[in-house]
Amino acid sequence: MTKGIRSLCFLILLNLPVFDIFAQNDFDIARINPEILNKADAVVRLDETLWDLESKGEAHYSKNKVITILNEKGEDALAHMVVAYDKFTKIIDFEAKIFDSKGVQLKKMKSSEMVDYGYGVAEDIISDSRLKLADFGKKNYSYPYTVQFVFETRDRNLMSFPAWTPVSDVNVAVELARYSIRKPAGYDISYREYNSIPPVVKSKTAKGAEVYQWTVKNYFRVKEIDLYPLPLAESTPMVIAAPSEFEVQNYSGNFKSWQDLGKFYYTLNSGRDELLPATVAEIRSLVADAKSDRDKVEKIYKWVQGRSRYVSIQLGIGGWQTIDAKTVASKGFGDCKALSNFTVAALRQVGITSYNALVKAGDDPTMKADFPSNQFNHVIACAVIKTDTIWLECTSQTTTANFMGTFTGSRHALLITPEGGKLVPTPVYKSHQNTRKSRANVSLDEVGNGKVEVHTLYAGLQQESRNSVFHNGNKEEQKKWLMNHINLPSLDLQQFELLEGRETEPTITEKLSLNVRNCATKTGTRLFIKPTLLSRGFELPATTERTTDFYLPGSVYDFTDSDTVSYIIPGNYKLETTLPSFQIESVFGSYESKTVFENNKLVCARKVVMNGGRYNAKDFPAWIDFLKKVRKADRAQVVFVENKP
Repeated sequence: MTKGIRSLCFLILLNLPVFDIFAQNDFDIARINPEILNKADAVVRLDETLWDLESKGEAHYSKNKVITILNEKGEDALAHMVVAYDKFTKIIDFEAKIFDSKGVQLKKMKSSEMVDYGYGVAEDIISDSRLKLADFGKKNYSYPYTVQFVFETRDRNLMSFPAWTPVSDVNVAVELARYSIRKPAGYDISYREYNSIPPVVKSKTAKGAEVYQWTVKNYFRVKEIDLYPLPLAESTPMVIAAPSEFEVQNYSGNFKSWQDLGKFYYTLNSGRDELLPATVAEIRSLVADAKSDRDKVEKIYKWVQGRSRYVSIQLGIGGWQTIDAKTVASKGFGDCKALSNFTVAALRQVGITSYNALVKAGDDPTMKADFPSNQFNHVIACAVIKTDTIWLECTSQTTTANFMGTFTGSRHALLITPEGGKLVPTPVYKSHQNTRKSRANVSLDEVGNGKVEVHTLYAGLQQESRNSVFHNGNKEEQKKWLMNHINLPSLDLQQFELLEGRETEPTITEKLSLNVRNCATKTGTRLFIKPTLLSRGFELPATTERTTDFYLPGSVYDFTDSDTVSYIIPGNYKLETTLPSFQIESVFGSYESKTVFENNKLVCARKVVMNGGRYNAKDFPAWIDFLKKVRKADRAQVVFVENKP
């Protein structure tokens, strides 16, 4: 299987000189350990962060960050700073400075000189949020150089405390990073420390304020090639914190439990699910002939998809409070909250119990279920019927009901009920659901060229990429995409067709007609045939040893492939070798293949089942052994020789 190269982080603790930059104001690179200069892309000299809580409704956030940039990679990652602001967040001060390798200041940038831009109003986004960017430009200064960013904001939305991840996902050394939370006495907060972050140090100021402080010193991440990195949330040092109680725009809530967070969201959006009588009549007419509750859910979901479109709306408290259902019905658009709320409102009109649900959407499903806090960025709908639970992605106009896919599947969601929040799992997609079933018929000529007809059925997560191409690409774009994803070196795509299935789970059927040069290899009088034509390959990592756990993400590694290739062999060839057959079993999955030759037809069948997940470092040799056996089986060939008279 070929996938993008990712990175594994090894920690090297060095005797780096840690100094007080505030006192010495010395950014000379001579102060940096020479070993670091040869290995890092950048060095964080100082990262001082203060979250200063004044009350349940207001806080100040301050940062002073100094980074020495050593090369272009470091420049791309860390040589700029972006500060966001909106109705609830005001930038009090922001300045940036740049220094040469000796620590001599070259330029100072004031807030008024920085680029200021908004998310604005675009086709699919309406927002009053803005960004201020401090950037001295790429390749404008010779390496190494040092940048310093100092800013302060005032925040009046304390639902989210800033998370602290002092080590970035690049080759970066950290000389000194410090995170402080200062709070009034008696104002309770909660926090969690993850992935070997040094424990908190608590103190009090002269005025009685309580200070929680975390410090990281002399930390260096060396990037190595790694195909199986743990999610960052499970590997990088991190502190997350949350208030016990908070206030935002005359609304109050707390994070004492998931139930309490759900109560806040429910109260914030109470009464926004009402619909006009004409809309209610339309909904009830729509399901008048429905044969079951599931049929009602599917009809209403398709109705919502057909009459609305997604627009991200982030105005004021709109990041959490939805547009009312009446407005969505009349305007025909809304963000994830609004479209989910509208769908839930419609379902309730026909007696279907349904709820909004908060979820952390995206490629990384990891969230800290043990720490009630605002870890969500998306809203979906959930319908509950007697025999099933049906999840609905309301921002999509094409998704099948109850298919969450890689965007919101296989993770936790917070169900918003009148009684409060309830953390529940969304649909999990395992190997037996993420299937690919292909059948190819190959007619070979005497020199090994082939005419190939392929029918492939993709289901579960395996159909997502082709489903996206099917709905979003024109015929030419679809062809270009297919040409880039067919695992054959020399081919001419004569015809293709993509067909969508929308049964219980979505499917895509792919039909291909190909002319393939050197489909089999002709050498002298022999014809070498590969039984695993069109099957996905498996990449072997460069190293066979590992000291940390490794991760095979389910979105990539939970699958079942069943491939059958039938070759019509030219009549003047006869079988020369034995027919290969393999069976491999492992905790990581299984592999079996079999070949049969009869009446000039060679039939090659291959089935691979893979099991993703997190595995212990001690299991890495077994993983490598499994990959080697599979790759060896895939390289087996069947040899035919010309039948000389």
